[in-house]
Amino acid sequence: MTALCTALPEQLCLLLVDDHRIFLDGLSLALAPLCADLRIHTAETAAAAEACLQTGDFDLILLDLRLPDMPGLELLQRWQQQGRMTPVAILSASDSTLDVQAALAAGALGFIPKSANSDELRQAVTRVLLGETLPAPAAEKPQLTPRQMEILRLLADGLPNKSIGRQLGVSEDTVKTHLKSLFQELDVHTRTACVSVARQRGWL
Repeated sequence: MTALCTALPEQLCLLLVDDHRIFLDGLSLALAPLCADLRIHTAETAAAAEACLQTGDFDLILLDLRLPDMPGLELLQRWQQQGRMTPVAILSASDSTLDVQAALAAGALGFIPKSANSDELRQAVTRVLLGETLPAPAAEKPQLTPRQMEILRLLADGLPNKSIGRQLGVSEDTVKTHLKSLFQELDVHTRTACVSVARQRGWL
C-alpha cells in the first residue's frame, strides 16, 4: 500500500506528558529537528495534560505510563471514552510485554521505549505522525531448553516439584536443578516471581 504522505508538515504541535522535568527537556531537544516550526507543550501530571487539551489541538501526545496522579493507561482509556481523536503514543521505561499489549489495546498507536536513541525516537514519532501504528515489540525469545519450558509451564500451573517430576518422568532433584537454572536466567529467587517474570516476557 502506498503511503499518502511521506513528509511531515512544516508546523507541528506536540504534547509531552511525563513527570520528570529533565527527561521532558531532553525529549524536547531530541524532537526539535522534526520540522521547521515545532511547538512543544509539556505536562508533568494527568491533570496538567487534561488542562492542556482544553486550550488547543495537538498533532500527537507522547504519554508516560507512570504519572503521579493517575496511571497513564487509565488516562489514555479516559481519552478514548471521551472520543478524543488526538493520536497517542506511549513513551515508557517499562519493558513489560503486558504494558505494551495493554497500551495498544487501549488505543495507543505505538509503544516507544525510553531507551531509544534520538534517531530512533524521531523515526518512531514520524511514523505515528504519518498515520502508522507501530507494531508491538517482539516478545523476548526464551534462552531455555525444551525441558525447562515444560517445567516452567507446570510451575505456572501451581504443581510442586514432586508432581512436576512425576509428570515428566524425572527425579525431584532433576526438577530442582532445572528450577535453579530458571531462577538464574530470570534473576529471581521465588517460584511466584519466576512465573511472573516469565509472563511479563511473553513466555507463558
